[in-house]
Amino acid sequence: MKVASYLVIVIFFVILFQCSNCSNLIITQSCREASKNDPNLRYDFCVATLEDGSSKCHPPPTNLEGLVGLSIQLTKSNGTNMVSVIRELLKNKTFDEYAKACLRDCFNLYSDSLLSLDDAVVAFKSKDLDTANIKLSAALDCPVTCEDQFKDKKGEASPLAKENSLYFQLNVISLAFIQMFRLH
Repeated sequence: MKVASYLVIVIFFVILFQCSNCSNLIITQSCREASKNDPNLRYDFCVATLEDGSSKCHPPPTNLEGLVGLSIQLTKSNGTNMVSVIRELLKNKTFDEYAKACLRDCFNLYSDSLLSLDDAVVAFKSKDLDTANIKLSAALDCPVTCEDQFKDKKGEASPLAKENSLYFQLNVISLAFIQMFRLH
């Protein structure tokens, strides 16, 4: 009886190990394929972001559909954080009126993009890939438009450049995976 119990435990851990490797394998393969087809997608960023996100996800994604869901969730989480960051920046007295107007526009852009991401999730779950793609594309415009706000005034530097770049990359991953899902 003891041997059978040990055997069950060993088999459980072998399956658990295989399952975690499945998640890492689907991430690396999907990021590799996506980065070959999209010049805006950086392979290393894609893998690192999704591996970190999947380590916090229970169960971790084991297929492309799961990766689409994870990538959109990571983008939504980042967008929610951006709204909070911008809210705090607006309290900063060192920004002039032009910069504050830009930040208010960025706040509204990010708030709207979160609604687009919610719509993208609903569309993806119902397999309406065209609508999911449109909604993700709308969210992708957010960081670009936010950055452009600051560039309109000569010498104005965006305090959100790094964060906008991150949000852009996260959206690119989601869009690339939606496209891959469509083709599979």
